[in-house]
Amino acid sequence: MSIIKLSKSIIPLTSVVERDEFIINSEIAFDCIFDGVSKFYPWEPPVLPLKFKLGVIVGSSGTGKSTMIKNFGQEETPIWDDNKSIVSHFDSPDEAINKMGAVGLNSIPSWYKPYHVLSNGEKFRANLSRKLKSHNIIDEFTSVVDRDVAKAASVSFSKYVKNNDISNMIVSTCHRDILDWLEPDWIIDTDRGEFQQGFFLSDHEYTLKYLEQAGACGTCLKSIII
Repeated sequence: MSIIKLSKSIIPLTSVVERDEFIINSEIAFDCIFDGVSKFYPWEPPVLPLKFKLGVIVGSSGTGKSTMIKNFGQEETPIWDDNKSIVSHFDSPDEAINKMGAVGLNSIPSWYKPYHVLSNGEKFRANLSRKLKSHNIIDEFTSVVDRDVAKAASVSFSKYVKNNDISNMIVSTCHRDILDWLEPDWIIDTDRGEFQQGFFLSDHEYTLKYLEQAGACGTCLKSIII
Protein backbone atom coordinates (compact mmCIF):
# COMPACT_ATOMS: atom_id res chain seq x y z
CA MET A 1 0.00 0.00 0.00
CA SER A 2 1.40 3.42 -0.97
CA ILE A 3 0.68 6.52 1.11
CA ILE A 4 0.87 10.09 -0.18
CA LYS A 5 0.70 13.02 2.23
CA LEU A 6 -1.83 15.70 1.30
CA SER A 7 -1.23 19.43 1.64
CA LYS A 8 -3.62 22.11 2.85
CA SER A 9 -5.00 24.66 0.42
CA ILE A 10 -3.49 28.15 0.82
CA ILE A 11 -6.89 29.64 -0.06
CA PRO A 12 -9.41 29.22 2.78
CA LEU A 13 -13.14 28.68 2.53
CA THR A 14 -14.59 31.74 4.26
CA SER A 15 -17.99 32.48 5.78
CA VAL A 16 -19.08 35.80 7.31
CA VAL A 17 -21.91 36.39 9.78
CA GLU A 18 -23.30 39.49 11.45
CA ARG A 19 -22.03 40.22 14.96
CA ASP A 20 -25.35 40.44 16.81
CA GLU A 21 -26.34 40.39 20.48
CA PHE A 22 -26.25 36.59 20.59
CA ILE A 23 -22.60 36.49 19.52
CA ILE A 24 -21.64 39.37 21.81
CA ASN A 25 -23.30 37.73 24.85
CA SER A 26 -21.70 34.37 24.08
CA GLU A 27 -18.29 36.10 23.89
CA ILE A 28 -18.84 37.41 27.40
CA ALA A 29 -20.01 34.02 28.68
CA PHE A 30 -17.06 32.11 27.21
CA ASP A 31 -14.43 34.87 27.45
CA CYS A 32 -13.65 34.90 23.74
CA ILE A 33 -13.69 37.26 20.78
CA PHE A 34 -15.17 36.47 17.36
CA ASP A 35 -14.93 38.92 14.46
CA GLY A 36 -17.71 37.25 12.45
CA VAL A 37 -15.37 35.55 10.00
CA SER A 38 -14.80 31.77 9.91
CA LYS A 39 -12.04 30.22 7.79
CA PHE A 40 -11.44 26.60 6.86
CA TYR A 41 -8.36 25.37 4.98
CA PRO A 42 -9.37 22.18 3.12
CA TRP A 43 -7.03 19.48 1.91
CA GLU A 44 -5.89 19.75 -1.69
CA PRO A 45 -7.41 16.85 -3.68
CA PRO A 46 -4.94 14.20 -4.87
CA VAL A 47 -4.65 13.03 -8.47
CA LEU A 48 -6.85 9.95 -8.70
CA PRO A 49 -6.24 6.95 -10.97
CA LEU A 50 -7.93 7.36 -14.36
CA LYS A 51 -10.02 4.26 -13.76
CA PHE A 52 -10.95 2.45 -10.56
CA LYS A 53 -13.95 0.68 -9.12
CA LEU A 54 -14.50 2.21 -5.68
CA GLY A 55 -12.81 4.95 -3.69
CA VAL A 56 -13.55 6.11 -0.14
CA ILE A 57 -13.10 9.44 1.63
CA VAL A 58 -13.05 8.87 5.39
CA GLY A 59 -12.66 11.20 8.35
CA SER A 60 -14.29 12.79 11.37
CA SER A 61 -17.02 15.38 11.10
CA GLY A 62 -15.61 18.79 10.21
CA THR A 63 -12.41 17.53 8.58
CA GLY A 64 -13.46 18.36 5.02
CA LYS A 65 -14.96 15.14 3.62
CA SER A 66 -17.89 16.84 1.91
CA THR A 67 -15.62 19.57 0.58
CA MET A 68 -13.20 16.96 -0.76
CA ILE A 69 -15.84 14.83 -2.49
CA LYS A 70 -17.21 17.87 -4.34
CA ASN A 71 -13.90 18.01 -6.24
CA PHE A 72 -14.86 14.77 -7.98
CA GLY A 73 -18.50 15.37 -8.94
CA GLN A 74 -21.96 16.17 -7.67
CA GLU A 75 -24.20 13.73 -5.85
CA GLU A 76 -27.45 12.92 -7.62
CA THR A 77 -30.74 13.18 -5.72
CA PRO A 78 -33.24 10.58 -6.93
CA ILE A 79 -36.78 11.81 -7.63
CA TRP A 80 -39.56 9.59 -6.27
CA ASP A 81 -43.17 9.43 -7.43
CA ASP A 82 -45.47 9.17 -4.39
CA ASN A 83 -47.99 7.23 -6.49
CA LYS A 84 -45.55 4.45 -7.36
CA SER A 85 -43.85 1.76 -5.31
CA ILE A 86 -40.10 2.09 -4.94
CA VAL A 87 -39.59 -1.10 -6.97
CA SER A 88 -41.25 0.63 -9.94
CA HIS A 89 -38.53 3.29 -10.27
CA PHE A 90 -35.97 1.22 -12.19
CA ASP A 91 -35.42 0.46 -15.87
CA SER A 92 -36.29 -3.21 -15.43
CA PRO A 93 -37.51 -5.65 -12.73
CA ASP A 94 -34.11 -7.40 -12.73
CA GLU A 95 -32.31 -4.11 -12.14
CA ALA A 96 -34.66 -3.31 -9.24
CA ILE A 97 -34.13 -6.70 -7.58
CA ASN A 98 -30.34 -6.66 -8.03
CA LYS A 99 -29.75 -3.08 -6.95
CA MET A 100 -32.05 -3.08 -3.94
CA GLY A 101 -30.52 -6.38 -2.87
CA ALA A 102 -27.06 -4.83 -3.25
CA VAL A 103 -27.84 -2.17 -0.63
CA GLY A 104 -29.66 -4.44 1.81
CA LEU A 105 -33.22 -3.36 1.08
CA ASN A 106 -34.52 -6.91 1.03
CA SER A 107 -37.91 -6.63 2.69
CA ILE A 108 -40.52 -7.45 0.04
CA PRO A 109 -43.30 -5.45 1.78
CA SER A 110 -41.07 -2.35 1.65
CA TRP A 111 -40.53 -2.76 -2.10
CA TYR A 112 -44.25 -2.22 -2.68
CA LYS A 113 -44.50 0.97 -0.62
CA PRO A 114 -44.09 4.53 -1.89
CA TYR A 115 -40.86 6.25 -0.85
CA HIS A 116 -42.43 8.79 1.53
CA VAL A 117 -43.74 6.13 3.97
CA LEU A 118 -40.41 4.33 4.41
CA SER A 119 -38.30 4.57 7.55
CA ASN A 120 -35.19 6.77 7.48
CA GLY A 121 -32.96 3.72 7.08
CA GLU A 122 -35.09 2.36 4.25
CA LYS A 123 -35.10 5.75 2.53
CA PHE A 124 -31.32 5.86 2.69
CA ARG A 125 -30.99 2.41 1.14
CA ALA A 126 -33.64 3.14 -1.50
CA ASN A 127 -31.75 6.27 -2.56
CA LEU A 128 -28.48 4.34 -2.49
CA SER A 129 -29.88 1.68 -4.82
CA ARG A 130 -30.63 4.31 -7.45
CA LYS A 131 -27.17 5.86 -7.12
CA LEU A 132 -25.41 2.64 -8.12
CA LYS A 133 -23.86 3.87 -11.35
CA SER A 134 -20.47 4.86 -12.74
CA HIS A 135 -18.89 8.23 -11.91
CA ASN A 136 -21.32 8.81 -9.07
CA ILE A 137 -20.53 10.11 -5.58
CA ILE A 138 -22.31 9.31 -2.32
CA ASP A 139 -21.81 11.50 0.75
CA GLU A 140 -22.47 10.30 4.32
CA PHE A 141 -22.43 6.63 3.31
CA THR A 142 -24.23 4.38 5.90
CA SER A 143 -24.59 7.27 8.38
CA VAL A 144 -28.27 6.60 9.14
CA VAL A 145 -28.20 2.82 9.56
CA ASP A 146 -26.99 0.72 12.49
CA ARG A 147 -23.48 -0.64 12.32
CA ASP A 148 -24.36 -4.30 11.66
CA VAL A 149 -26.49 -3.28 8.70
CA ALA A 150 -23.78 -0.84 7.59
CA LYS A 151 -21.13 -3.58 7.48
CA ALA A 152 -23.35 -6.09 5.72
CA ALA A 153 -24.57 -3.43 3.27
CA SER A 154 -20.97 -2.47 2.53
CA VAL A 155 -20.10 -6.06 1.59
CA SER A 156 -23.04 -6.36 -0.82
CA PHE A 157 -22.57 -2.82 -2.18
CA SER A 158 -18.87 -3.39 -2.89
CA LYS A 159 -19.54 -6.77 -4.46
CA TYR A 160 -22.16 -5.30 -6.79
CA VAL A 161 -19.87 -2.46 -7.90
CA LYS A 162 -16.94 -4.79 -8.56
CA ASN A 163 -18.95 -7.50 -10.33
CA ASN A 164 -20.84 -5.15 -12.65
CA ASP A 165 -19.99 -2.55 -15.25
CA ILE A 166 -19.53 0.25 -12.71
CA SER A 167 -16.38 2.35 -12.35
CA ASN A 168 -15.09 5.48 -10.61
CA MET A 169 -17.61 5.45 -7.76
CA ILE A 170 -16.68 7.48 -4.67
CA VAL A 171 -18.28 7.44 -1.22
CA SER A 172 -17.51 9.44 1.90
CA THR A 173 -18.05 8.30 5.48
CA CYS A 174 -17.12 9.11 9.05
CA HIS A 175 -17.20 5.40 9.97
CA ARG A 176 -13.96 3.45 9.73
CA ASP A 177 -15.62 0.17 10.68
CA ILE A 178 -16.84 -0.35 7.09
CA LEU A 179 -13.49 0.08 5.31
CA ASP A 180 -12.53 -3.60 5.49
CA TRP A 181 -15.97 -4.53 4.19
CA LEU A 182 -15.88 -2.11 1.26
CA GLU A 183 -12.35 -3.08 0.15
CA PRO A 184 -11.84 0.19 -1.78
CA ASP A 185 -9.13 0.75 -4.38
CA TRP A 186 -8.00 3.88 -2.56
CA ILE A 187 -8.76 5.94 0.54
CA ILE A 188 -8.51 9.67 1.20
CA ASP A 189 -8.15 10.11 4.98
CA THR A 190 -9.11 13.66 5.99
CA ASP A 191 -8.14 13.01 9.63
CA ARG A 192 -4.54 12.15 8.74
CA GLY A 193 -4.24 14.09 5.50
CA GLU A 194 -3.27 10.98 3.53
CA PHE A 195 -4.06 9.39 0.19
CA GLN A 196 -3.73 5.61 0.46
CA GLN A 197 -3.70 3.39 -2.63
CA GLY A 198 -3.86 -0.39 -2.70
CA PHE A 199 -6.08 -0.92 0.34
CA PHE A 200 -6.76 -4.56 1.04
CA LEU A 201 -9.03 -6.39 3.47
CA SER A 202 -7.07 -7.02 6.65
CA ASP A 203 -8.76 -10.19 7.82
CA HIS A 204 -10.53 -12.36 5.27
CA GLU A 205 -11.19 -15.11 7.83
CA TYR A 206 -13.14 -12.69 10.01
CA THR A 207 -15.21 -11.56 7.02
CA LEU A 208 -16.09 -15.11 6.00
CA LYS A 209 -17.02 -15.97 9.58
CA TYR A 210 -19.24 -12.87 9.80
CA LEU A 211 -21.04 -13.69 6.57
CA GLU A 212 -21.51 -17.33 7.62
CA GLN A 213 -23.03 -16.26 10.94
CA ALA A 214 -25.16 -13.56 9.31
CA GLY A 215 -26.51 -16.02 6.77
CA ALA A 216 -27.33 -18.52 9.49
CA CYS A 217 -29.35 -16.00 11.48
CA GLY A 218 -31.07 -14.44 8.47
CA THR A 219 -29.40 -11.01 8.65
CA CYS A 220 -27.26 -11.45 5.58
CA LEU A 221 -28.39 -8.93 2.98
CA LYS A 222 -28.84 -11.59 0.32
CA SER A 223 -31.76 -13.05 2.28
CA ILE A 224 -35.19 -11.94 1.11
CA ILE A 225 -37.70 -11.21 3.88
CA ILE A 226 -41.31 -11.96 2.91
